[in-house]
Amino acid sequence: MVSKLKIFVLALVTIFFVKCKSTATVAEVNELKKIISNNNFTFIADTAMPMSIANVKGIENLLPAGSSLANINLTGNPNFLIIKNDSIHLDMPYFGERRMGGGYNSDNGLNFEGKYKDIEVNYNDKKKNYRLKYVITSKQEILTLTLTMFVNNYASLNIISSQRNAIDYRGNWKENE
Repeated sequence: MVSKLKIFVLALVTIFFVKCKSTATVAEVNELKKIISNNNFTFIADTAMPMSIANVKGIENLLPAGSSLANINLTGNPNFLIIKNDSIHLDMPYFGERRMGGGYNSDNGLNFEGKYKDIEVNYNDKKKNYRLKYVITSKQEILTLTLTMFVNNYASLNIISSQRNAIDYRGNWKENE
């Protein structure tokens, strides 16, 4: 009985590692590298994942269909991160806690249009993805954006703010025309 269990566990582990292995071709990775080096792409999120909004219990009924406090459906909610040359245009909804700043009639989303202050580009050969880290400064806060892009057009965006709790987004990227 023990040997059957060991074989079963070994089979599950093997399947897991085979599924996790990237199937990206060299051509796909080179194409992604070219798009990133051209700095001309757009990220659109379909899901927002706030880090912690536990003290706002009761708003679950106000969220879009298919959403929870930890996973908010953004389908039909316009949002984007556009990278074009040395400029960023960011317009993302924000769900979470603001620790400081803001004011009456201020925009509640994460919005920025202008040049980024700093960029860091890293390639992960094992996962076949690129991680781009941008630092931008608006009138009210400093944002650190970490965008991870995969060859299959999937991407994740993490935004850390100087005045708000961090938030993650999941979605897709495309090359700008």
